[in-house]
Amino acid sequence: MSDITTALAYSTDSAGMHPSHTLPIKLRAIAQAGFSQVELAFPDLEAYAEQEFPGYQKLDEHGNGDLGKLLQAADNVRKLCEELRISILAVHPFSQFEGYEDTKKRATGFERATAWFRVLKALHCQMLQVGSTPDPSTSSDYDVIARDLRQLADEAAAQDPPIRIAYEMWAWGVHVNTWEHIWEVCKRVDRPNFGLCLDTFQICARAYADPTSDDGLLQNASQDSANTQLASSLSALSATLPPEKIFYFQISDGSRKVTPDALKKSAEEQGISPLYAWSNAWRPVPYMDAVCPRDDKESWGGYLPVADVCLAVLKTGWRGPWSYEVFYEEDMSKEDADVPAKWAKAARDSHELLVQKVKGSGF
Repeated sequence: MSDITTALAYSTDSAGMHPSHTLPIKLRAIAQAGFSQVELAFPDLEAYAEQEFPGYQKLDEHGNGDLGKLLQAADNVRKLCEELRISILAVHPFSQFEGYEDTKKRATGFERATAWFRVLKALHCQMLQVGSTPDPSTSSDYDVIARDLRQLADEAAAQDPPIRIAYEMWAWGVHVNTWEHIWEVCKRVDRPNFGLCLDTFQICARAYADPTSDDGLLQNASQDSANTQLASSLSALSATLPPEKIFYFQISDGSRKVTPDALKKSAEEQGISPLYAWSNAWRPVPYMDAVCPRDDKESWGGYLPVADVCLAVLKTGWRGPWSYEVFYEEDMSKEDADVPAKWAKAARDSHELLVQKVKGSGF
């Protein structure tokens, strides 16, 4: 542990994408790599419930399903985490929630939240990550968005123990997709248990990178170039965000290993934006080529200025949990028992290099 972090976490959905990479296997790999916390992916928990309880029915958009069995699975996971001496930093992703003006859709989101709160309690976890909605049918009015998130924060605060809400900008979010956006929403929510989840990938995906361009960089940057636009954005971030409103910080790189045409085709086939497709499949750990060289001697393709983003966040005065959330489908989806340990160890080694880089920048 370095003096610039209070805790180090790794996301369970970053420890393998094949069904053979079960949640217990992932948790053991994360603990063995030296992480003290995990960020628990809700789909991983439901996959584990399916394995433990054949016929398990996943929770729907109302939170209806085999909740009792899911709570039993969550209790099992909690016990395993205690055995491994790791704690659960947050559960993610709670999505497509805010901004609905239709009363039935709005009520549905709060019904789902009630079920998720019960799961968090069973896990002994006190933070829920909410991703900015990609649903174009939602309101673009930040007062409407903040209204829903304020009520969510109030209901989370009423839980025993209280739950905090970490709001993350997703680069493919329809109305909220930059750090400036989530900060504007956060100010309007105005609740002590509502804060931000910052992410190196999401910040760069809007202020620096464009994976559909030939060079991987923004082509119509509002500043002179992608580099200057990012520098301007990061300078503003350091001067603007109160450290106490940053609840945790996700770390990953972005890869140019996928061609623009292949990425566009994949996104079209899935019916999602290219940024979403890029996020789901092409996010290695920083310095992956150094910490885990490929067998084929090729590069993992990482190119984002991750250390610059980290430095900007630290300049706010914030010190808190760093969580490595990475996705590299080409490798993680293999039926390979070594995948969970390989990626968790790579992230732990990457962190040491990243800290050196940040400190070498004069921090």
